Amino acid sequence: MRKNIFRLALLLLTAAAVLSSCGNRQSKDRTQYLPSITGNAGEVLVVINKGYWEGELGSKLREILAGEYPFLPQREAVFKLFNATPSGFTGSYLLHRNIVIVNVSPEVDTIGVRYSADGWAKPQIIVTISATTPEEASELIDRNSEMIINSIEQAERDRLISNSIKYEDREVRMAVTENIGGSPYFPKGFTMKKNTPGFMWISQETTYVNQGILIFKFPYTDTTQLSPAYLRDKLHDLWQANVPGMRENSYMTFNKVIDPGFKNISYNGMTMVEMRGLWEVENDYMGGPFVCHIFPDLNRENIIILNAFVYAPKYDKRKYLRQVESIIYSFRWQ
Repeated sequence: MRKNIFRLALLLLTAAAVLSSCGNRQSKDRTQYLPSITGNAGEVLVVINKGYWEGELGSKLREILAGEYPFLPQREAVFKLFNATPSGFTGSYLLHRNIVIVNVSPEVDTIGVRYSADGWAKPQIIVTISATTPEEASELIDRNSEMIINSIEQAERDRLISNSIKYEDREVRMAVTENIGGSPYFPKGFTMKKNTPGFMWISQETTYVNQGILIFKFPYTDTTQLSPAYLRDKLHDLWQANVPGMRENSYMTFNKVIDPGFKNISYNGMTMVEMRGLWEVENDYMGGPFVCHIFPDLNRENIIILNAFVYAPKYDKRKYLRQVESIIYSFRWQ
């Protein structure tokens, strides 16, 4: 046990040394030679003593990190977890994309949750939870649960955005920019399906998966247009007018059982309304998850809705929604 604690302490010191050097040129040179991360999107490696993992502390971690992802048609976990003990945290485990290290020891000097990047690979996120007892660690996880989840979500999102920028279809981005004054970055494979002054539809469609971005623009008058009640009614009308189904008198609409959720978010200097929920097709059997970012344009003349959605009846939806959601997060004004 003492050997494992000593080993974990050395790993934590290594990560701390990496973090402390991030601001200088030497650190930048160092990261150029780091290997690429391993693991699949949405996976989190939890480094923790086996006894703690199988006990209440492990249950708390699973409750937080593997809880139900919101607004999906079927239950899917926020992250897929797997475990390594401190003694087994070697080799390819060090290169994993998302790592949560739980250090529980009476010898811990600094109690808390720390976030670092690119300790052993790039682009890597490392969350370190340090406590003197498992009860203290559980309390830390509870108190910082939202930040822990958000830090890993942001790391996953940043990777997807970086990939979209690297492999973008510039022609699509320029067309959107010309229409609304800015645009997300669309990776190759997304094509323009419809382009009008008030509505654009960009999608990537395969045999069993449809990932789409709907862009709506309409005149801005006052702040009541950013209220949940107004936006729900407005999006219903926009869907009905612009997104027909396969059958006669069918169109995109809201799921009739689960109401959408709303919250205000800030990202990259922009403040916007996020609407998240489930869509379906009136008079048909299609449906899936969606997320919208809603905000006024720079001159506050129009409201812009970036509406990402997924249709994947044969597959789990979480990874496809994360991919298309990252696209609307990549929005930049010209």
